Amino acid sequence: MRTLFSDRWFLGGMVWFAAIIVGLQVYGGAYQAEFTGHADEAAHFVSALLVRDYLGQWPLPDPMPWAVQYYLHYPRVAIGQWPPGYYIAQALWWLVFPVSRATALWLNIAMALAVMALFYVLARRIRPGWPVIAAGTLLLCSRVFQEANATVMADLPSLVAALAVLWTLTRLAEEPGGRHLAGIAAALGAALFVKGTGVALLLAPVLLATAGGWWRRLSLGRIVLIAVGAGIPVAGLYLWQYRGSFQTMKNWSGFASQTPWRIDFVPVLAGEGCFVLAIVGLVMAFRRPVAMAAGAVLISMALVSYTVRAMREPRHWIAVVPALLLLSLSGYAWLEKRWPRWAPVAALSVLALFPFAFFRQEPEGFRELAAQLRLPARMLVSSTLGWREGPWIAVVAESEPRPQSTIVRATKVLAETDWNGSRYKLRANNVEAIERSLDETGTDIVVLDKFPAGVSSRALHHFLLQKFLRVTPGWRACAKAMDLEAYCRTLPPRFPRQPLRIDLRSRLGYTIEEQ
Repeated sequence: MRTLFSDRWFLGGMVWFAAIIVGLQVYGGAYQAEFTGHADEAAHFVSALLVRDYLGQWPLPDPMPWAVQYYLHYPRVAIGQWPPGYYIAQALWWLVFPVSRATALWLNIAMALAVMALFYVLARRIRPGWPVIAAGTLLLCSRVFQEANATVMADLPSLVAALAVLWTLTRLAEEPGGRHLAGIAAALGAALFVKGTGVALLLAPVLLATAGGWWRRLSLGRIVLIAVGAGIPVAGLYLWQYRGSFQTMKNWSGFASQTPWRIDFVPVLAGEGCFVLAIVGLVMAFRRPVAMAAGAVLISMALVSYTVRAMREPRHWIAVVPALLLLSLSGYAWLEKRWPRWAPVAALSVLALFPFAFFRQEPEGFRELAAQLRLPARMLVSSTLGWREGPWIAVVAESEPRPQSTIVRATKVLAETDWNGSRYKLRANNVEAIERSLDETGTDIVVLDKFPAGVSSRALHHFLLQKFLRVTPGWRACAKAMDLEAYCRTLPPRFPRQPLRIDLRSRLGYTIEEQ
């Protein structure tokens, strides 16, 4: 640590990185955005709210019944769909800071700085000085990093864990020993506790120990003890999460042959120039500990993702970007030493081919509409895209003491669908069925999201509901903002209210009911 602070580039570099992190958030509209940056963003936010609101009570109630009732108020909870690591971290953060999207983005700033500190420590082992700052700047400007920094998602904490894995692997390469194995096990456990895609890092220690031949110097008993000690809690978490459903585990892991292997993302995440220079660094400077660790991570992600095909979007490969940049820095350092005339050419090619692009978000009217309505209320929200029910739930939950409003999702009562929007089935296919659903759920306000305007076979319930609200005298348009429109009840319901019931057999194995 003393050596790090004696580095004249470190403090200035961290200030530079902090300015970029905050600047990209502000310029990209992250603080005005409304949880539409990704289909899963609202679910991550509401899940963290659930944990925070539970921990904010004393004495703590029985967690499962309490969480069930909380879900009935804000039905976009994702605990069970993803591990709870990020939600626990966010909840603890909110016990110190007020609950809001803005403070969630402050946590992103803290995590992004942690990533950059780890990246700096690793990169300076390869080539101290301005190249470290340049490589770190490229990491911050990568599209996947910008998205993670500007949204309330689990990708940034998973990157923190991945950098921790890289760091512990580097220490193992520098000084093989049992305590570094324990550090690797802890870092891998953290990666899996945050997100299931952390499984792609599991092969990295094996590759590193095999390539360096250090496995001969490590006690087999200690290796087994550490592996079992770290593996049992994580395995227990995932077995509980997908309890009783081997098919769900299989679907999550992507062992189905029809799931594509998206290795094609790797060369383009940091640009073809960076990818080629990274190959040079991997081949020509392989014995450098950081390069060995980065190469082990890169190869592990490529091999594991072929079998466990959970890496379906560019953001799932976010850990590849620092690994590629470290390897390309290693390639640059090797060229600088062997063929110094070619080193600037290689650096310029990385810059010229780097995929610079700004990730920007705009408000879509959710907060504006919520300000026009009298809350709390019992509401139903419907959209042409099922996942866009989530932003409304998150905005309402953020804006009021919880739990108060009860929000019903149209995709739960007017139709049936799974988490990914497949296996669609229409439940209310006529005027009377729609009216009965609205009356029995006690709905006073219906929120319609008309984006996008195209007709979809998975949104038939939305168009039927929209038609019903426009022609029935019992409802009137009472608020509007951009593509959002709210209808308020004007006549008493015909059908008596019933306890709200939501079928969660596909996730929990039973149907939950309002108390």
